[in-house]
Amino acid sequence: MRSRAERRRAIERAWRALALLFLAWAIVAAFRRPSAAAVALRGEALASELPRLTRASRAPALALALEAAPAAGERDWLRALARAGARITWRASTPFAPLALEVIPRADPAGGVRALVAGAPGAHVMLGDGAGPLDTLDLATGAAALRLPLFVPPLAARAGAQRARAEAADSLALRRIAVLGAADWEGKFLAAALEERGWAVSAAFTVAPGLAVTQGAPLALDTARFAAVIVLDSATAAREGRALADFARRGGGVVLAGRAAAAPALAPIRPGGAGARERPAALAFSDSAPRRALGFASIAPLARESIPLESRDGRVAVAARRVGAGRVLQVGYDESWRWRFGGGAHAPEAERAWWSELVAGVAARGAHPRAAPANADAAPLAQWVAALGAADTAAAALAIAPRGLPWWLLAIILASLLAEFASRRLRGAP
Repeated sequence: MRSRAERRRAIERAWRALALLFLAWAIVAAFRRPSAAAVALRGEALASELPRLTRASRAPALALALEAAPAAGERDWLRALARAGARITWRASTPFAPLALEVIPRADPAGGVRALVAGAPGAHVMLGDGAGPLDTLDLATGAAALRLPLFVPPLAARAGAQRARAEAADSLALRRIAVLGAADWEGKFLAAALEERGWAVSAAFTVAPGLAVTQGAPLALDTARFAAVIVLDSATAAREGRALADFARRGGGVVLAGRAAAAPALAPIRPGGAGARERPAALAFSDSAPRRALGFASIAPLARESIPLESRDGRVAVAARRVGAGRVLQVGYDESWRWRFGGGAHAPEAERAWWSELVAGVAARGAHPRAAPANADAAPLAQWVAALGAADTAAAALAIAPRGLPWWLLAIILASLLAEFASRRLRGAP
């Protein structure tokens, strides 16, 4: 019969053997390459593993743990593997930051683009281009817009680990602008401001009943030749009302300035009524709020589908609406030429930019589509889901487990070694 000391030594040897067995298993598991039949990958290892998985003799089953949607090249590669028979599931190891970016060329002779960014409300987005960082945006409502006069393609946005890249998909062909009204300073200096900005302008200014002074190309309102028309007085608006409505419905832009919207002929297309004239709220032009020194006809009441764009002291001064395929903009301000001469050193440039921005907002655009650049990835999360499907939490759970030794395996090894050591010390063995 075995003594108590022999039984204790046998137990100690069993504890040591158990620790050595699990340690050997851990060493083999650490150095063994995963099988191509079932592979769990984290996002950072994806790029390096794709070539090996592609060369595997059997179509792999991949479980991905991602911190962000993979880049366009990796996404297309994985989509090709899925179409070749691979089973690919994924889940987010951290909450994704949805992000989308669009770049739209501005209809302005000065050039530039508008960057439209969408993401999670409250997200902090960093914007940059090929030359470096440009700006940061806080998406309080989940979307933001930014005007960029110049940038080096592609434009890039980053929110957390998610990145989006985009370039302008179209180039624009700018057509002429028509200016119609009485022969006064407002028409003269408005046409001059647009020409100084780079627009091609045709004008017709009435000097007497049935007599007008014209400049530029013949004023046949056609969207093939004109992008927008600006009307400066109600008499001209009443005379050209039907032609202006037809021009807007065919896709042209119409700007009704001052009291032009008061003409009854424009009631079907105007954004709102021409209310009482509001006096200037300031005696002098300031760089921060120059239009407070201008009078304006308040736009009231607004048509149901109209959008107010600028207000002053609770009264709408600028509003817009869609009419058919075109847009109509109502600008209540009058005598804007006073801004040009009464403002500071930068007033002429500011006035030109303001009028050009208004015209660009309604101008018909002759777009020339361009091929999408190879590195464009405007909505990475949406494109990833469209290519590989929605996340599968259960199937991708394996990918979330940490690489290396599981905690329970290490605990068994340590417990076995400690038990053997304690037993030996208690019985006085070295």
